[in-house]
Amino acid sequence: MKVYPVLQDLLNSQNTSSMAQSLQKKLELDSEIQTLDLVTLYQEKARKAQILAAFIDEIFQVPIEFGLNFSTPPSIGDKKWAKQLLIYDFLYYGPVTVLSIASILETTEDLNDNPLYLLLKQNVHHKQVTEIRVNNYKDIYYEAVNKIFDWEVPFISDEHLETIIQRIISETNLLNKASIRINASSPIADFEHPCGYIRGSAVVSPASESPFLTLRIHPGKPYTLDDLMNFGMFDKQMKEFFIALQEAGTTIAIAGTMGSGKTTLLSALAEYWPNKGRKATIEDTPELRPEIKDLIKMRTIEFERDDIKNIDVTRLTKACKRHSVRYVVLSEARDGSAWEILQLSQAILGCLMTYHYTLRSNKYLVDQALNTLVALCKQHELAPQGEDIKHLIAGMVQVLVMVEQSPLDNIRRITKVYFITGFDEMNGGHFKYIELFSYDKEKNFHQVNKCTELEDYLKIKGVNFKAL
Repeated sequence: MKVYPVLQDLLNSQNTSSMAQSLQKKLELDSEIQTLDLVTLYQEKARKAQILAAFIDEIFQVPIEFGLNFSTPPSIGDKKWAKQLLIYDFLYYGPVTVLSIASILETTEDLNDNPLYLLLKQNVHHKQVTEIRVNNYKDIYYEAVNKIFDWEVPFISDEHLETIIQRIISETNLLNKASIRINASSPIADFEHPCGYIRGSAVVSPASESPFLTLRIHPGKPYTLDDLMNFGMFDKQMKEFFIALQEAGTTIAIAGTMGSGKTTLLSALAEYWPNKGRKATIEDTPELRPEIKDLIKMRTIEFERDDIKNIDVTRLTKACKRHSVRYVVLSEARDGSAWEILQLSQAILGCLMTYHYTLRSNKYLVDQALNTLVALCKQHELAPQGEDIKHLIAGMVQVLVMVEQSPLDNIRRITKVYFITGFDEMNGGHFKYIELFSYDKEKNFHQVNKCTELEDYLKIKGVNFKAL
């Protein structure tokens, strides 16, 4: 953008160091924010932003006094852009500030004259941003309503981008009492953005040619089953079916690709568990936010120090047993943790889990999906390695749900729902199942089979659901 020459003139000034010293005194940047409160953090940022804005205005009014000589006299618009970018670069998250925390900025400042916010508002979907993708300092995209848009405001350099990544992680550590690091010896980091509603991941050199950053934004309020039904993820009959499953207490495995809506569905389903005991979520970075009572939230943590043990799913499932947890959500089974959570499912009333699976073919679809889960379970050192594990998994997983984001209209949908009945070693070995619901373009969502076995199970649990 043309405004960056103005910033470069400011940064290249011979008096840059003296300007920085003067500004540091004004902002009192030598004293770190000691609060762990999110609201106070952004209030402090807003206060410092006002001081910084006044200082930048002073520079533009009398640039000669600051030893500044612009290569091209900046216009009023250039000055607005430069001031706002400097504030965001100095205090917030650079060019992606309005993309990530516009809802917070609306409460702390007047955005009507903010050029970055006005640029974002040109997109009618600007309040529905769900992901920010920074591939390098000048290659930035964001996703809204399942569409990808270019973000025209770059970082100044890869070094500038890495500085912002470090700031986000530093503030995350401050607010969450975490100890996340990202540097040459530990170049990959997953974290929760300090704003509290964004999950982030970053990679820097030497693990990447250029630093890159991904921020996944959650809605201000978790989506409910009604919301997902209105989005076209399933129909009313399937919604009522899922509520019945949750009231009865079942083990449901949700399989799909990244971005297919697995975790969003998890959080919505958990809200329909009955009030019969403590609930728990297990995840690596905070993403699940079911609005339910009697809930504890647990996280896996990887430590790099030899004298501290990692907090993994194995340790957290043991904690669930010791703390009388009756319902558990595992946000993603990506290794032997799948075996841990399935074993735990046999001792509790309800279990929800997701794992990655890409649809290859409709032939032997259930075998493909559950064999992927088998492969994950076999990564656990104590899991059976032969065909026995397939019999066990067939007895542990009661309902398999397949989700997919359509390449045709980008809508996330439940495409298949199966009731798993066992494993047959004969004729090549196949999982046994009853297909309950399906989606296709011609029939839309529809019930495939009546399942008296599942209907009887629900009755035993005190749940009457006549649609099956």
